[in-house]
Amino acid sequence: MAVNYMEDFDFSKLENYAQGGATKPSPDQYVGKLIINNNKAILEPYERDSIIYNNMEYSYESKETYLDQNILIILESPHRFEYDDNNNPLGLAMGKTGESLFGLFTYALKKSKMFMRDGAYNVILTNAIQYQTSCGLNPIDRKLRDRNWLDIYDHYGGEEDFRKRIYTIKPRYTFNLCTGGRNPEGLRAKVTASLIKFKLKKGKHFTEGNHPASWDLHGDTRNAIIY
Repeated sequence: MAVNYMEDFDFSKLENYAQGGATKPSPDQYVGKLIINNNKAILEPYERDSIIYNNMEYSYESKETYLDQNILIILESPHRFEYDDNNNPLGLAMGKTGESLFGLFTYALKKSKMFMRDGAYNVILTNAIQYQTSCGLNPIDRKLRDRNWLDIYDHYGGEEDFRKRIYTIKPRYTFNLCTGGRNPEGLRAKVTASLIKFKLKKGKHFTEGNHPASWDLHGDTRNAIIY
């Protein structure tokens, strides 16, 4: 039982790892439920509950049982606000990212062209790469983050780990909100290519959106978009 399928991976051994960065993976988490009723959406945040994987099954740290259907929100990797002073994971989408995600998700969802059936869904947050690829640097070094992210994803089993977690969670709908949407070679495009390779259909099973950290720019929410 573990938080991913990469138990033998040592992030600190990577060529571009920056000393002092957190090395523990940040678990996927249940964060609440989304209710869809007649094209109206309500997001009800709950206390976070980390996911534990065991072969191709999963359970929650609390041993709680939630709803039958899941939606999955994908970010790229955890950042400095998501670890404590001892480099232990606190949770996903903390700080500005979390404030915008929980406060504006249904607002952004209204703009989406992806049809969602009426129902109640568990909301699960995940990072495509669960390791702090930015190494907690302040200010963030995006080039270093991307180099570490791509190295793990392409050379250390990151994509396969991501695939296994998705296949285990079996989301009804998936939202790729990774950073880098303006770059055709960016992390969001990389994740989208993987989702298609995993046999998810864009526009039916998953869609993209802007990273939540960009959704509220000093009160301007025009960038809060899920496509």
